[in-house]
Amino acid sequence: MQVEFKQDKQLKEDQLIIKAKKLTPEIEAALAFLEEKLAQKITVYQGSDVIILPLTSILFFETSDRHVWAHDREGSHLVKQTLRQLEASLPSDFDRASKSALVNCRQINAVKRSIMGYELGFTASYKKVFVSRRYYQTLISHLHEMR
Repeated sequence: MQVEFKQDKQLKEDQLIIKAKKLTPEIEAALAFLEEKLAQKITVYQGSDVIILPLTSILFFETSDRHVWAHDREGSHLVKQTLRQLEASLPSDFDRASKSALVNCRQINAVKRSIMGYELGFTASYKKVFVSRRYYQTLISHLHEMR
């Protein structure tokens, strides 16, 4: 099976096309996986606006001032759930980094040691999250399993 990626900056919306001689169980499984991943969304709030974001765009969730915030590349959005509720409902792509943060493991591109412990860097973002010693080993194991 051949896998190929073509970038087209003129597209208004991303497209995913699978070409095959016939629909096999493997292709059906791949389609089901992709549909499930693309369908997962979360409702967030920006002022008086209600926004629905795909979970794949979320870098991490963080508590601050008794509120939970979803961070993506563009900014942060209020979430009306607790971290515990999110942790129970999110897919396995998300893992606990500290008492106050859940991270999208698919978006992590760097784990750096710093004076304060370990710091996570995210793909195409300046944002950082610190990993507590308590969650470090579990998070690193999860990252290795995913790669």
